Amino acid sequence: MKVFVVGSVVVACSVKVTRLPLAGESLSGSTFLAEPGGKGFNLALAVSRLGVGVDGIFSVGEDLFSSVISSTFAQLGFSSEMLVRREGSTGAGVAFVDPAGENCLAVCLGANLALTADDIRSFAPRLLRSNLVAATFETPDAPIDEAFALARARGITTLLNPSPFRPIAPSILANTSILVVNAVEAAALGISIPGLSMPGVSDEALQPTPAIDRLLADGVDLLIVTLGHRGAVAFRSHGPPLHQPAFEVAAVDTVGAGDAFAAGLIAGLLAGKPLNEALRSAAACGALTTLQFGAFKSFPTELSLTAFVGQNTSGQ
Repeated sequence: MKVFVVGSVVVACSVKVTRLPLAGESLSGSTFLAEPGGKGFNLALAVSRLGVGVDGIFSVGEDLFSSVISSTFAQLGFSSEMLVRREGSTGAGVAFVDPAGENCLAVCLGANLALTADDIRSFAPRLLRSNLVAATFETPDAPIDEAFALARARGITTLLNPSPFRPIAPSILANTSILVVNAVEAAALGISIPGLSMPGVSDEALQPTPAIDRLLADGVDLLIVTLGHRGAVAFRSHGPPLHQPAFEVAAVDTVGAGDAFAAGLIAGLLAGKPLNEALRSAAACGALTTLQFGAFKSFPTELSLTAFVGQNTSGQ
């Protein structure tokens, strides 16, 4: 099985602070970390750690950081042909992380914004050999639109994580098989999740709202809303909603947790797992990723995921 990622890649810098900064405030940090990141790269890395083959397209600039990305791809066994080069800077970002693992961050996408539909067309033979095409909104609309149209024309599943959020173009939505959003993104789409505030919530209490029905009518087969400590809810065009409780862990850093959730979901579905099992794997991947500072080394392997799920009764 292989995933093709229409990807973003940045050099991600993280700083541990005693609390998140206020506007205009300077804080002392206790730990600094710089590593390859970006939502597209994180998804590709997390999926590969789970034993799924990875291909994709990533854009880097003409600066010092581009060599960091190139060497990282070589280290991971990712093909150098996945990288296209553009004028200007490679993407970079900075995150502040507090003792509870909560974070705020800013990303300068740089060369990632130079990816085009023509780039996707040049990669079409490789894209069409995949079993699933995935994208996030750290990539412009045009390449996502082209990639998803090519994939759906061949019956290939597509997954979109529209983060950081912007309105989803109707043409992209029409070719999106699986839509994964967090609570903030869901609210921007007009989605609320009734029933989750009730103790002992049942799947039957989680009925789709008109906004959810519209998304499913527009062509989305599966809508998943991640809700942090409240778990995740899946709505599907055929079948009742499912609620996946969160795993209880002592989070150190939540950067990358959403990308790990998507990777766990992809790996589970491509392995042929039922949706409820794939959701449990996804939730476990997200939880495991929060246990270390930084994302690059925190994504679980197949072995660590299996062990964690087997040893934890939370998340059931």
